[in-house]
Amino acid sequence: MYLPLQEYKKPFMLLGKFKFLPECGCLQHQETGETKTLTRSELLVLTQLTEHQGVTLSKYRLSCGDEEAPVISESAVVKAIFTLRHTLGEPAANCIHTVPKEGYQFVANLNDTPVSSPAHSKLSPKLVRTMQILSVLAVLLVSVPVMVQSFSHSYQAPPLSTEVIEVRNEFNQQMEVEIVTSAQSNIKMMQVYADYLTQHLGHCVYSPWKKIKLALSHDQQMLNVTLFGDGEDSDIRNMKISDFRADPEFITPQWLKQVSICE
Repeated sequence: MYLPLQEYKKPFMLLGKFKFLPECGCLQHQETGETKTLTRSELLVLTQLTEHQGVTLSKYRLSCGDEEAPVISESAVVKAIFTLRHTLGEPAANCIHTVPKEGYQFVANLNDTPVSSPAHSKLSPKLVRTMQILSVLAVLLVSVPVMVQSFSHSYQAPPLSTEVIEVRNEFNQQMEVEIVTSAQSNIKMMQVYADYLTQHLGHCVYSPWKKIKLALSHDQQMLNVTLFGDGEDSDIRNMKISDFRADPEFITPQWLKQVSICE
């Protein structure tokens, strides 16, 4: 059974330049002594994360605190994570990891990586990164077979049409949606998918993604969606959508809900 916040007696925890003081519900700067009072949501989330270091806590679990039912909304949890990271700054903000489709995890040692399951814990960070890169390359090779055919005959790939759309979410985060297609005739179709996607991203409370790339196969039967995090060493998430009908429909409300693209 978890202790209520008012009974949490740990004096403080060092988080980069700050001391986390649970009893007063604030962060204190170690050099200046200035304190920042945390909101109820921020205190609830940070306390739960630091109490359960190395454990992935879902948004629902964090919204409940020490209660059986939620005391704050899940969107408030996402907002609290965002503001806590912003307040802590680098490198302390990296202690709060996002585990895709599972939740958040606090790791005091910045060299550690978040663990989502026992199977994942056996993989080294270098091996996981290599597997991600290989999966992206494999998807790209499948999604553009026309380029392979062109190389076999003339050794020249067909020109790619590219358009970049900027979108900002509720927290004024800027993201880019890039359209890539091997046929000029696909541009209108791709713009429809991009517009639908940007509308959805604009309603995200917080998003770990900086750039989203849409690539349509030459036969128009598969759409590749690749999400890139912020920075060279950030996460990459890749998804393929296949639709073999005469009028394919790739991005739908049901699909967006299923993949939780804001996370």
